[in-house]
Amino acid sequence: MPSTDAFALKNSDLNAFLFADVGTERNGSALTILSLLARLGQDPWIEAGRWARLPKGTATACLVRSINAMPMEPHTTAEWNATAARLILLLPGQSRPSPPSIGKAINVSSLPPWAPIAFFCAAIALGWIVNMMAAPVSSADAIVSAEQTTTAGTAVGKQ
Repeated sequence: MPSTDAFALKNSDLNAFLFADVGTERNGSALTILSLLARLGQDPWIEAGRWARLPKGTATACLVRSINAMPMEPHTTAEWNATAARLILLLPGQSRPSPPSIGKAINVSSLPPWAPIAFFCAAIALGWIVNMMAAPVSSADAIVSAEQTTTAGTAVGKQ
């Protein structure tokens, strides 16, 4: 069966970049990179893919040129350069620190390997103790206790 691009958008590694906010247009509308590139007549995915393969500085310069072509709120060139440099880091393949994975975080854990088992056993023991303390007294035990109390009371009364 031939593959279809029907679900490509959902799985695209360019989404973080394409849907990032660039700034505000003069009319007050928010502008994303996706809408910026579409308004310039470029295919956003093709252009973002091309920028992802470029060196960071070149890709930043391309994005700044694209931003300057839009009717945006007035900003200085330094502000647009900083915005573009921040947004370019969202492209796949650009150098940025990757967040630690859960597996690495667990492996770095300082817990000894027996700690989860000890915690489980302690929880079971605590549950058993609470259950024993909250267990109802059977009627046979209550009768014996009443007889012992009566016997003890009469024995004290005879002395």
